[in-house]
Amino acid sequence: MRFNKFFAVLATTVILLLLAVTIFSTPAFAAPIITLSPTSGTVGTPVTASGENFVSYAGDQVHIYFGNTEVGSSPVTVPANGKFSLTFEVPESAMPGTALVTVRDKNGNQLGESALFDIPRPFIVGLSPAGGVVGTGVTLTSRGFHANETVTFTYSNTTQTELGSARASDIGECTYSFNIPESTGKEHKVIAADEAGDKAEAVFTVIPSIVLDPVSGAIGDTVTATGTGFGHKSRLNIELEQQSVATDRSDDNGSFKTTFEVPDMPLQTYSVTISDTEDNTAVTPFTINAGVASFVFPQWGIYALMGLVAVGLFLLGIWIGRKFAYSY
Repeated sequence: MRFNKFFAVLATTVILLLLAVTIFSTPAFAAPIITLSPTSGTVGTPVTASGENFVSYAGDQVHIYFGNTEVGSSPVTVPANGKFSLTFEVPESAMPGTALVTVRDKNGNQLGESALFDIPRPFIVGLSPAGGVVGTGVTLTSRGFHANETVTFTYSNTTQTELGSARASDIGECTYSFNIPESTGKEHKVIAADEAGDKAEAVFTVIPSIVLDPVSGAIGDTVTATGTGFGHKSRLNIELEQQSVATDRSDDNGSFKTTFEVPDMPLQTYSVTISDTEDNTAVTPFTINAGVASFVFPQWGIYALMGLVAVGLFLLGIWIGRKFAYSY
C-alpha cells in the first residue's frame, strides 16, 4: 500500500516536471505590430505599412484598413517569417485629424496593435515677409492639400488677382513665391486652394510708399511724386514740412502720380508727407539746395514785436498820465 502511494506521488512529480519543461521550451510570440512611413500626409499620400510578428498567421490573408476603409492593395498573404509590407495611398474618404491604420482577419477582427496617421487641415504655414510695400517678394509655404495636386494662389484686392499655381508634394506640402501686386494699403488675403476645394488663407499688410523725382532741387523746380499702397480712390494731401504743396486722388489700386512746385523756403532738407482720408501715410525727405529764399519774418519775431508795441503803449500811457496830473 505504501509503495502504491509512493509510485503515485512519483508519477505525479514526473508529469509536472514534463509539463514544466514543455511550457518553458515553447517560444512566446511577440504581439503583432504595424508601422507606417510616413506617419502624416493628405489624401493621395503614398504610405508604406510594415507588419511584424505575424508568424501565427503565416499563410493567412490579412486586410489593411485606413480608418473604416480597406486600402486598395489589401489583402496581403502573411509569409512564413511573419513579416509583410505593402504600399497604399491615403483614401479619398480620409478627413483631417488622426486616423487608425489596423490589420484585420477575414472576419474583421483586429490583429495586434493599430498605428496612428495624422492628416493636417489645409493651412498656410506663413508668409515671409508678412508685410511690405507693393512689389515686395514673398514666399508662401502651405500644407494639408491633396498630394500631387495643383494648388492655385490668389490675392484679394478690390478684385481677386490670380498669382499662379504650384504642385503639392507627396505629403501635400507646397511652396510658392510671388511679388505683391499693385494694391491698396492695409491688409490683404492670400488664398491657396486645390482642385478638391481645400482652401487656406493668410494675411499680408501693404505699407504705403512714395518716390520723389528728383529728390533734391531748387526753389521753383517741379517734382514728381509717385505713390502706392494708399486707399481706394482716396483724397490725398501732399505737404512739405506741414506746408501743403499739392492735392490729388489715388486710383482703384491705391496708386497715384502727381507733381508739385518746390516752395520758397530756406535751403535745407525737409520731410515730404503724403496722407489720405483712410489714415494711410508715407514720408520721404526732399532737399532744397538752390535758389534765393525770400525773407520770412519768423513767428517768434511777430510775438516779440507785439510785445514791444505793448510795452511802448504802456510807457506812453504812464507819461501822459503823469503829464496831466502835474498840469492840475
